Amino acid sequence: MPVSNYFQKFSHTNEQNLLEDLMVEAIQIYGHEVSYLPRTKNNVDNIYGEDPTSSFSSAVPIEMYIKNTDGFEGEGAFVGRFGLEIREQVTFSVARRTWAGTGLSNRPLEGDLIWFDMTKKLFEIQFVEHQAVFYQAGKLPVYDLNCELFEYSSEDIDTGVTAIDAVEVENAYSVEYPFSGNSGIFTTNETITGSNSYATGEILQIQTLTSGNILRVTNIVGTFSATETITGSTSGVTATLGATSTEFAGDATANNQTIQTVADGIIDFSEGNPFSEGSF
Repeated sequence: MPVSNYFQKFSHTNEQNLLEDLMVEAIQIYGHEVSYLPRTKNNVDNIYGEDPTSSFSSAVPIEMYIKNTDGFEGEGAFVGRFGLEIREQVTFSVARRTWAGTGLSNRPLEGDLIWFDMTKKLFEIQFVEHQAVFYQAGKLPVYDLNCELFEYSSEDIDTGVTAIDAVEVENAYSVEYPFSGNSGIFTTNETITGSNSYATGEILQIQTLTSGNILRVTNIVGTFSATETITGSTSGVTATLGATSTEFAGDATANNQTIQTVADGIIDFSEGNPFSEGSF
């Protein structure tokens, strides 16, 4: 038989608003201030559903509650096929009313990032549970964001927040150039151009980090040559480059040069197909 018309459990707007008020206040009291980084898709691969050139250009502060009580979940740290892997998972809760106030999108989106300042880590949203808590008093007051530790893969992170932007500087592929004769100090995250002839408007290297007379360059487009004069777009500093380091920059344990030398003694990489039985 149908439910009674005299008891309407889910149509009391005042009680629903009260519940939402309490949820918002509880998150403000017991939650954490994090930064939400919306993903910008620049060149989506419609076959694989990926965008290797995605970028993050803003960081919006917002309060969220952490539902994990005993630390991070997931597989944690383990040695896998490709070395040490860290797969930490965490669930954030954000009030729908609070989210609406950001003006970013209708709801949090998978693929966006959350900067958890207390741990100095970025987490990627894997799934957004939009039905939690399940229609309590007939309304959905929060979003639950199931997140996993972000694995950097050449994304452009320029939010203007130094601690967040450092993730790209520390993890992006980089090349180290010794330089001399500089007329000042290069600033971090400025565009570096060379003295040779390049296409109009071409950006060669951006995001620099100097240590002594070593210039660490990431987001590499094009190449520099030894003895070339470079100029910083922000600082106006000029310097003369030396030879490029042959090992991977920033990795004290790198042995790619040794591997290359040994491999050259075994396989003739000058052939078009060095792994075949004959030359092509």
